[in-house]
Amino acid sequence: MKFIYLFDPLCGWCYAASRGIRALAKTHQVDVFATGLFANTGKVMDEPFAQHAWANDQRIAEITGLPFSETYRQKILLKKGEFDSFNLTMACFLLNENAPSGVWLPTFAEMQKARYVDGLDTSRLDVVQMCLRDWCEDDVAFELADSLLGDCELVDKTNAWIKQGQIFAQKFGVSGVPSLIAEVDGKFVNVPSQFLYQDVENVVENISQFLKSV
Repeated sequence: MKFIYLFDPLCGWCYAASRGIRALAKTHQVDVFATGLFANTGKVMDEPFAQHAWANDQRIAEITGLPFSETYRQKILLKKGEFDSFNLTMACFLLNENAPSGVWLPTFAEMQKARYVDGLDTSRLDVVQMCLRDWCEDDVAFELADSLLGDCELVDKTNAWIKQGQIFAQKFGVSGVPSLIAEVDGKFVNVPSQFLYQDVENVVENISQFLKSV
């Protein structure tokens, strides 16, 4: 049994799913792809969008217990800055290229925490570079952080990664993220995303039981 996980790094529900997908990746192969949901959109965090996002965040917090700080609300949602996941997607692509998902997903979870708790604007390239250097302790992390700057080949590779995620989304009939697809005995099954953020302590067992029932 192995899995395909589709996500966007600025998706609040992907933050909700972060503990579950990390737990799943500890014991099973999880192939991760971004879908570009919030990448290169030109979106600015205006007041209506900020209000919608904060209401959604509060719902996520109620369901999962994950924090969304007032610092995040003031420095990200109300600052009216750019809302673009591409720089963070590039970082995720680099991490994905250099380590199995079970290894790099905890680093990505720290980047999510940096946004939703510490109020760091991970739409910005310099902030993403700082996060890589802070949470990856070896020389490879510094090389990855440096390679984010001015690398046209990396942009193209990241876009290709996103394109593959979009192809999977179309193939499996999913439109949003997070989305989890299981491959069992050569057959693909869409797994309801709530398994990744409800009863997280038993995520592997719960998904296994679900797959036995379909």
